[in-house]
Amino acid sequence: MNFLNKETLIDAAALGAGVVAGRTAVNMIGTPLAAKLKLSEETTPLVANLLPIAGGIATLMIGKGNKIATGLANGMFASSAAYYVDYALQKALGDKYTKTIAGDVMMGEVLMNGDGNGVLMGAAEDMPNYSSDSYDFTTADAGELDY
Repeated sequence: MNFLNKETLIDAAALGAGVVAGRTAVNMIGTPLAAKLKLSEETTPLVANLLPIAGGIATLMIGKGNKIATGLANGMFASSAAYYVDYALQKALGDKYTKTIAGDVMMGEVLMNGDGNGVLMGAAEDMPNYSSDSYDFTTADAGELDY
C-alpha cells in the first residue's frame, strides 16, 4: 500500500493550506476587525478566530464538493478548533497547562532531564568522564549544543 500517492499528498497540502489560510485570516482580517469593534483584550482573539469557521463554510459552499476545497475548509476548521481547545485548556488548567506545554515538562524533563545533565543533552551521570573511541576530541561533558 502506497501512502505517499498523489491523492494523499493533495489532501495533505490542501489541509495544510487551509490551516495557513485560517491563521492568515485571523491575523490580517479578524484581529484588526475585532479591534475596531473595541472588544476587550481577552475577547478580541475569541471573536477573531471565528473568521476561519466562516471562511471554511464559504469555501465549502463555493467548492461544492471539490476535494481540494473540502481540504482547505477542513484546515480552516482545524485552525480555529485548535485555538479554542488551547484557550479552553488554558482556562481550565492555568499555570499547569502552560508549564506542561510551553517547556518545563516537554523540553526540560524529556530532552534535558530538567537541569541539562541528562543523557540526551549532557554527560551520562554514571560515566562523567567517558569519551568514545571515535577520535572526537570534544570533552565528555559537552552537550549536543556545546561544540
